[in-house]
Amino acid sequence: MKTKWNRLLAAVLCTCMLITPLSARAVEIDPEIQAEFDRLIAAGAGDILDQFLNGLPEDVRNALVAAEEAKYAAPTTSGGEEPSGSGSCGVGLDWSLEAGTLTVTGSGEMFDFRPGRPAPWYDSRDSITAVTLEEGVTTIGNRAFADCTNLKTLTLPQKLTAIGDSALENCTALQELRLPGSLESIGWSAFAGCTELTWLQIPGTVRYLGGFAFDGCTRLSTAAVPESVTAVEIGTFRNCTALVDVRLPQNVTLIAPEAFSGCEQLRQVTFPESVTEIGSRAFAHCTGLKSASLPLNLETIGPEAFSGCTALSDLSIPGSVRFIGDGAFRDCQALENLLLPQGLTEVGNYVFRGCTGLRAVILPTTLERIGRYAFSYCQKLETVNIPASVTEIDSEAFSYAGMWSINFLGDAPTVASNAFRGTQTKAYYPTTAQGWTRKTAINYGGILTWEAV
Repeated sequence: MKTKWNRLLAAVLCTCMLITPLSARAVEIDPEIQAEFDRLIAAGAGDILDQFLNGLPEDVRNALVAAEEAKYAAPTTSGGEEPSGSGSCGVGLDWSLEAGTLTVTGSGEMFDFRPGRPAPWYDSRDSITAVTLEEGVTTIGNRAFADCTNLKTLTLPQKLTAIGDSALENCTALQELRLPGSLESIGWSAFAGCTELTWLQIPGTVRYLGGFAFDGCTRLSTAAVPESVTAVEIGTFRNCTALVDVRLPQNVTLIAPEAFSGCEQLRQVTFPESVTEIGSRAFAHCTGLKSASLPLNLETIGPEAFSGCTALSDLSIPGSVRFIGDGAFRDCQALENLLLPQGLTEVGNYVFRGCTGLRAVILPTTLERIGRYAFSYCQKLETVNIPASVTEIDSEAFSYAGMWSINFLGDAPTVASNAFRGTQTKAYYPTTAQGWTRKTAINYGGILTWEAV
């Protein structure tokens, strides 16, 4: 729904301000010229519009630009009365503000707005308590009602197709909203910071749900992502601290970074089998999350994807996973048993650091590297078998782990000098393996009692 109108008009105004007199006299404009000007503005035809304006008499050109700029004039007030005003807010759309109610009438798309050129009613935003978009309005422009902190009631037309970026951002008094069944897209940060929003049903017609769309909606308790959406974008439900239940549709393939991070009340997430990637910090600090049944087609778990999920105890990582990012399960204190999939070649840095309840972990025979702090502070870890495929154990990998034994099943890997700092354990290695000498069978920062088997 984004138009080029804002950028285009700004360029036109910057050019014409140098030649426009401070007070333009009244000029009668030919209706055909006005219609062509409006058409070029709506189409975003920058170069063609410049040529069109340059071919007009100076007084006509000035009058066209002045009239277009006047559409963005702030609402007028008189004495101590409530702010009121009216004007244009789109090609074919008009607005009026009276007694706290903003009404948009006409037919067509609303203009997009931005901080440098806000909506014409922006200066009266604190007085707006209700907004009504009448039938015929097809879009809500970017930042159209942003920062209307007293807006409580929003009435939408049945044929609305798009809600723009930050359209209702920081509307902190808005509690409930019914979205029409015609809606196709919800822009980035569209409802971000709507801290009183408790209920919202996203219609199944929505194909695009922008990043940070509901970021910081701290009272939103349920969310059903429509079947037509294929990705939960970055930060979509970030810091929705009251969110308890999330239903993801069967077509979703990506859960982007920070999509649900900070959702403290989230108890359970059911992933569709279509999901192949969970992005970085996607569920970070979801402290109420107890179980995560990961999909069978999952390939990538991003860095810190579940970090700080202190209640997560039921977790099964499918065999399709080939990458687990740094710190993916850091500080998951309730996690007890873990089977890592075959095909995984690396346990990255900090992946299970601070998993204080972890008792048993089975490493795959394809594993080649155990990263920095990978199992540090896993105080209840009982025993670990290091596959013969492992060639490197990085610094602090098992520092302050509580395991009573570690079994090396192959040749001596390269082990960092402090890999077992603060750990006291028995270490076993096969007599037939290569590389085990007095130089390799040492303490590595802890107290390791070596024995050949």
